[in-house]
Parts: sequence; C-alpha cells; structure tokens
Amino acid sequence: MDKMYDAVIVGGGPAGLSAAIYLARAKCKVLVVEKEKTGGQITITADVVNYPGLGKISGAELAAQMEQQARGFGAEFLSAEVIGLKLDQDVKEVETTAGTVEALSVILATGANPRKVGFAGEKQFQGRGVAYCATCDAEFFTGMDIFVIGGGMSAVEESMFLSRYGRSVTILVRGDKFRAPQTAVDALAKYDNISVRFNTVVDAVGGETMLSYADIRNDVTGETQHFTPKSGETFGVFVFAGYVPNTALFRNLVALNEQGYIITDERQETNVKGVFAAGDVCIKELRQVVTAVSDGAVSAVAAERHAAALHDRLHLPAFSRPEVDTARLEQRKNSIEKDAAEGNETNFISAEIREQLAAVFEKFAAPVKVVGHYDGGDLSAELRGFMEEFAGLTDKVTYEAKQDAIGEPGVEFLRADGTSSGITFHAVPGGHEFNSFILALYNVAGPGQELRPETQEKIARITKDVDVKVLMSLSCTMCPDVVAAVQRIAAARENVRADIYDIRYFPELKEKYSVMSVPCMIVGEDLHFGKKNIDEIADILAG
Repeated sequence: MDKMYDAVIVGGGPAGLSAAIYLARAKCKVLVVEKEKTGGQITITADVVNYPGLGKISGAELAAQMEQQARGFGAEFLSAEVIGLKLDQDVKEVETTAGTVEALSVILATGANPRKVGFAGEKQFQGRGVAYCATCDAEFFTGMDIFVIGGGMSAVEESMFLSRYGRSVTILVRGDKFRAPQTAVDALAKYDNISVRFNTVVDAVGGETMLSYADIRNDVTGETQHFTPKSGETFGVFVFAGYVPNTALFRNLVALNEQGYIITDERQETNVKGVFAAGDVCIKELRQVVTAVSDGAVSAVAAERHAAALHDRLHLPAFSRPEVDTARLEQRKNSIEKDAAEGNETNFISAEIREQLAAVFEKFAAPVKVVGHYDGGDLSAELRGFMEEFAGLTDKVTYEAKQDAIGEPGVEFLRADGTSSGITFHAVPGGHEFNSFILALYNVAGPGQELRPETQEKIARITKDVDVKVLMSLSCTMCPDVVAAVQRIAAARENVRADIYDIRYFPELKEKYSVMSVPCMIVGEDLHFGKKNIDEIADILAG
C-alpha cells in the first residue's frame, strides 16, 4: 500500500499546506500534489501584514515555513500535475503526470488564476505590454507609465508594488469605489506616483510589436481618451480584475456554482462523500490567506475522520508513513546555527538544502557531467561560484569549467557517455528555478520524472530538430513549470535543444523579441507566453 494515502491534497497553496499540517500531525499518511512552486498565489505577495501573530512577513517566507512545518510532521510532497480523478468509490484515484495514487479522502485546494478582462488587444499583446503578475514583470516597465485594471485588494497591493518601478501608476476602476479594505485604500495616498480613475475601463490597446496606444473610456460620462506614451517609449497594462477558480479538472465530478466555485458544507465537504475543498476554489466572502488556512484546517479534520471510519469499515491497517523525527530536526537546526555562528554558511546552498539534496542524488541512475562555459562577465562569476560549491555536494555530478563562452555563458548538462543532453542553463539557479535545475540533472541522470504514456506519445511526435529558448526571471512564479517541462522534453529527445536564460543578463534577447513578460518560450521565431504544461509544450514543438 505504498501508493495508498489517508488523504491526497490537490494543490500546495496555504489551504493545502494547512490541511497537510493538520493531517500529518494527526498521524495520517498524506500527500500534497503541486504542479508548480509550493505556496500558490501568496508567494507573489511582497508583504503579508495581516496574518495574526506574525506582524510583517513575505508571502514566500510564510509559504516556506508552512511547507517546512508540514514536512516536519511527516507530510509527503509530489511535484506533478493532477490530470485525472476518480472520486465515486470509497478508495479514490488521483492520476498525476508522475503516476497514479489512491486515497481514502481527497482535498481539492487548486486555488484560482487571474481573470482576463476581454478588451481588444489583450490577448495579442500579452507578454508585450499586457501582464498579470507584478512580481514577475514589474522590472520590464521601469521608468514607464503603467495602467492597472481592477478595484480589489490585488489591484491596490500590486499598484503599490509597481510604483517602485513605474514613472506613474494609474488605477482604472470600473465601479465608483474600491472593493478593498479602507486601510489598504488609504495607504495609496502615501505614493505620489499613483493616481486613481473610477468608472473607467480600457476598450482597446494596440501597436506594432509593443504597445503604442490605449483607448480609455469613462463608463458614466462616455468621455474617451486615446493614450499614447512619450515618443520612443511604450507602457504597461497590468490586469488584476479578480480570479477564475481552477475547477476545470473536476467540473463534472463535484457540484459547482454558476461562477465555477466548489459548493461545500460547513465541514468543507463537497456533494461527493470523502471529497473536500479548501481555499480560493470555494465559495466565500473573503479570499485571504487566513481564510484559506482556516478552510484547510477544517477540511483536514473532516478528512481525517472520514479516513478513520473507512479504515474500520474496510479493515485496513494503518498506512506506513514518515515519522516525526524531532531529534533529526533539532540536529538540523543546530547544524545550521553552528554554520552561521562559525561563519561557515555557504554563499548559495544552506545546510538544510544540502541535506535534502543528498536524498535526491541517491536516486540518480548514472552520473552527470556539468560543463561551465564562461567569459569575464558578472553572470559567469556568479555561476562559477555556484557550480564550484554545488559540485562538492556529490560524486554523482562532475564539473568542468571552460573559458570559452562567446556572449552566452552557461552550464551545459552532459550524459554519462559524454554526449550533450541539449540542456544549457544561462542563469544562476536560485529563487524559483533551483528546483528546475535539480530536476534537469535528475532527468539527464535517469530515471527521470515519470511520464504518462500519452505524454510520451506527444514527445515522440517531435521528429524535427528544435531549438527552444526559455526567457525567465528568478522572481517569476510561473516560470519554473515551463522551464522544467522544456528541460524534461530535451532530456527525452536528442533532437530538442533547450536554452534557459535569466533575462536580467540577456537584455539583447528582450529587445530582439520585444519581450515584456516571462515566461516566454521562443521556438524558431514564434513566441509563446504564460504558463504551459508539458503536453501543451510538446504539441507546440511537434508543430
């Protein structure tokens, strides 16, 4: 029963992490399946200031602490996408891109994605002026005029963040007032470069390769404005007009309301017995991290009771699970504190991460050689420092440095036989991309991430030589999914080459392709913006 769980949680945001903490602490065998970076939408929030008892903390730090707590209690995590669910039996099936697992209960905590508004030019100029993630894309609009569409909390918070970069930030609110707490609205007055226009909508944006105009209209008076930036400049339009629940996967499996949100009772249970929901995917008045965490706790308690009843009725033994090892956790804490006290803390990789990587390296089926191609620039210096430290972690990875880069320094992954995998990382693998870097090594070493037969068939249809460039930034929460998928395909197909670029170090690529948003996948001369899974990318590469 290695792949049988008391509960499988679909989604690793605050709701899913809270549920994992409660279930694992109750000695349940629990698995969290997350296709992207653990933490969900909260990771792009610069400052969380209203979480009880914590004062001020970044969203990423809060999510990391929650994940660490869940792991400490014995929760397991799987980096994969859920692609199918069978929920109508006592034992549920959760099909993922890494295989199928079974569970006595399922908690749906898939969250929501930014809503598109639908103005003319929105889709056409996504990635070239129209954006949906301030943390990912704000830097592209440094010194420019920025419009923010939306009147809720996200629009207010992200406008304050964007004000650090833009020359001006104008919030366009469709209604006659904000839908955010007054304290947040009052804070806007502290920013001299933020202005607000109520009853105002964007009808259209346009241009050639970049935005050169926006048609803006007052919905009450009918007054219109044809906005154009200063000569030789462009501008940005950030859309924060609410969210769409991520319920497409189970639209026909559990009851939803007209807006697509999951209907639950006071125990967070859906109309399907043993299936629960938590967080922004549910019907609720307030969509904040504190309410998501509350949902997660309530659903976890209900799921634990449901699983316990099934154990009794089906005569199932307790499932084996990772135990809480307080001695090990204390030893890890002491080791980290000792490193810091003695000045031994490494520049890039902490003692805790080194310990986690040791378990990953044990799974490598073959050694991997990493060749650094360097020049005299800043990226080479940082990347060389990272690789010199990284190479000392394991004998499964050998490292060679060459001073032979011509304009594009990076590290190339070679297979055990010395042939190139086709994967080159032109970035220092920090932030959200550290996991992508490790996954690429694992995929080259083998056995690699498990692929569904359907995905293998799609990848096999890529028969022509394909060069793929992925432009990303280390602050982008949407980039790792695309980076990891492209690298997985390259590891499986010798005719696919994958070059991953931190756009901060390659402004010439940004200018050449008129890129104003990441992730951006370049195939030939075609640009593809936004999140995509491995099947979608395989279809694009197959032509």
